[in-house]
Amino acid sequence: MKSIFISLLFFFGPVLLMFVMRYLGLLLRIWFVWRRQNKHGKDVIDITPQKPHPPSIWFIIFAVVAGLVISGLVWHRLTNESRPGGVYIPAHMDKNGNLAPGHFRNR
Repeated sequence: MKSIFISLLFFFGPVLLMFVMRYLGLLLRIWFVWRRQNKHGKDVIDITPQKPHPPSIWFIIFAVVAGLVISGLVWHRLTNESRPGGVYIPAHMDKNGNLAPGHFRNR
């Protein structure tokens, strides 16, 4: 279950990052336009509604590819079993009758 949540985070993380970058870029462009208009002293306010501009196809392709690559790398990392060095000693009873948990012992 943990692997699924981490994979989803690393798949949707780049998408959310691209979303934030897109709208920060939009806010930056609005700020530049506002700054340019204030320098020229425009007094006319245009409130004509305009069609919204969807993100470009290259932006969408980049966001999807980045998400797939990162989620693939995370999935590969999570499914790759790490093998610690040494020999595994299973749980057993020690000389005093106490339970000794299983552990790896270096050779």
